[in-house]
Amino acid sequence: MTIPGRNVLFVGLDFNIAKNISEQLRGWGFRCFYAGDLAAARELFELTHIHLVLTNAQLSDGTGLGLAASLAGLRVTAFLCLPDECGCMWLPALDCGDVCLGASDLGPAEFSNMLEEMAVHLLHQSQVR
Repeated sequence: MTIPGRNVLFVGLDFNIAKNISEQLRGWGFRCFYAGDLAAARELFELTHIHLVLTNAQLSDGTGLGLAASLAGLRVTAFLCLPDECGCMWLPALDCGDVCLGASDLGPAEFSNMLEEMAVHLLHQSQVR
């Protein structure tokens, strides 16, 4: 999975599951934005370029899958949050605009490690330029 930049959008009314993730991302230099529903997410996409979308599977006015599908072809990486007894599993939906549904889901620790690897990669890219 790749992230082309550092703007992250969390989509969902109750994203307490991702509180630690947003703190980690900010610590790694990412800018976090929040939208409560699909309509607010679409408004944010008109205002700023979002690179990574972390969305609840179910939204009050649609689905995270529907949101990801509407972003296919754009340079956006997206994951769906599927709550479970351990917090949530993260299902890859888009990898830099390419649909990747069916890829293995990630548990909380795996997901955090992957995000850290992406952050290190982006930091290295920015230093090379």
